[in-house]
Amino acid sequence: MTEQLGLSLFKFSFWIYLVSAACYLKALIQNRASDARLGRVFLYAAFALHTASIVVISIVIGRLPLLNLYEYMLSFTWAATLVYLAVELLTKNWSLGGFCVPLMSAFVLFAMRLPNAKIDSSVMPALQSAWRTPHIVSGILAYGASMVAFVLAIMYLLRERADLRTAADEKAAKTSFWISRLPAAKLLDRSIYRTVAFGFLMQTLLVVIGAVWAQIAWGRYWGWDPKETWSLITWLIYATYLHTHTTMGWRGRKSAWLAIIGFGATIFTFLGVTYFFQGLHSYATG
Repeated sequence: MTEQLGLSLFKFSFWIYLVSAACYLKALIQNRASDARLGRVFLYAAFALHTASIVVISIVIGRLPLLNLYEYMLSFTWAATLVYLAVELLTKNWSLGGFCVPLMSAFVLFAMRLPNAKIDSSVMPALQSAWRTPHIVSGILAYGASMVAFVLAIMYLLRERADLRTAADEKAAKTSFWISRLPAAKLLDRSIYRTVAFGFLMQTLLVVIGAVWAQIAWGRYWGWDPKETWSLITWLIYATYLHTHTTMGWRGRKSAWLAIIGFGATIFTFLGVTYFFQGLHSYATG
C-alpha cells in the first residue's frame, strides 16, 4: 500500500464524479428520475473511492491529509459530498444534484490541477498538536456546509423568480420548465437554514478550537492573523443570517443572499487569504 495508490484513487474518483454530474444534469433537464438514481449510484461510488483514497493516504503517512492546500482540498471536497448526500437524503429531492455535483466536480478538478498537488511527508513543529485534527475537520465540514447552502440559495432565487413570473403570466412557466422541477421555495428556505445552522456550529468549533490551540502554541488566543480575521468575518455573516432568520423573521430572498455572501467569505477565507496574505497559516499553500 503506497501513497501513490491513494492519490490514484482520488484522481479516478474525479471521473466518477463527472459521470454523476452528467447524470444529475440530464435528470434535471429532461425530468427523468431514473437518471437521477443513476447519478446517485455513481456519486456513492465516487464518494467510496474518495473515502478509500483518504484512508489509504492516512495509513501511509500516519495522519489525516489536512496539512497543505492540496490535502485540504482533498478533504474539503469529501466533506462537501458528505453534506450534500445528507441533504439529499433528508429532503428526498434529487434536483440539488444538478447544481451541487458539478460544482463539487469542479473543486476536485481544481485540487488535481494545483501546482503543488502532493502530500507533505513532514509536519512542522507548530502543527504537531492533538488540536490540529479537530480544528481542521470542523473547518472542512463548515466549508462543505457553506457550499451546499450556497447552492440551495441559488436554487431558491431561481425558484422564487420563476414563481413570481408564473404568477404574473402563466405562459412564463413554459420558459422555465426545468426550474419548475426544483423543490418548493419554502422547502429550499428551510433547507438553507438547517444547512447554515450545521455549518455555523462547525465554524464556531473551528474558531474556538483554533483559539485554544493558538494559546498553547503561541501564547495568545487571538492575533488577528489574516485567516483568523476572515474566519471571524465569515462567522459573523452566518451569525447574522441565523439571528435575522430566527428573531427578525427574515425569510426568502434576504436570507438566500446572506447565504451566498457567506459562501463568498468562506471561499476568500479558504483560498483568497491563502494566496494573497502572509501569516501563520501560510504553510497551507504547501
